[in-house]
Amino acid sequence: MMRRNILTVGLITALLSASFANTTLFNNDKVQLIGTVTVTLNSVSPNALVQIVYNSSAPYYTNAGVFNITTTAPQNQAFCVDLDHVINYNTPYTYELWLAYGRVGALLNLKDSFITAPDINNKAAGFQIAMWEIAHDHSQGNPDNLSGNIFQYSQDATILGYANSLLSATAGQAAYYYYLRSIDRNNPTQDLAMVPEPASLIALATGFVGLIARRRQK
Repeated sequence: MMRRNILTVGLITALLSASFANTTLFNNDKVQLIGTVTVTLNSVSPNALVQIVYNSSAPYYTNAGVFNITTTAPQNQAFCVDLDHVINYNTPYTYELWLAYGRVGALLNLKDSFITAPDINNKAAGFQIAMWEIAHDHSQGNPDNLSGNIFQYSQDATILGYANSLLSATAGQAAYYYYLRSIDRNNPTQDLAMVPEPASLIALATGFVGLIARRRQK
């Protein structure tokens, strides 16, 4: 989530981008639409201010870390998977809540065990850096490389090390997660991702079992 003085930069980037990486991620990972939810961003914490390069832009600063939100979604924390658009603090937005499956989910499964003290702020930033690399390069078929391709980060060696360790840990892995997709596609807000609650996974599994049983009966 970008600070107020660079929100315009993110918007310009969106207008100049021919195809959005987060759209590719969504199309690859979507499984089932659950419904609509409201989301209000309250803070980004823990976090660190990082300098990134995205889509051949000039380097710019943004907050990288955990989005703390007030929401009707099942969880109250999320991460950005979308640098093509922006989101403002203390503003309610409406999202589609999708159950999705992909490498983002494998990363989100590491959240609680990874983002811990000590050095929690740098770990949270490294987690978000890894998320952006997955969302904007892995989703496009690019190899993990924070020094090249669509998304780049090289500013801080500690944060870079955390991000690369997470990318190594999730290589070839996939899991379920929630994808929060902006409902207004004409003026979209930044798309988000969060860990799904176990009940949703149980319901999904039950639905698949029921579908298979009906097919066998026919």
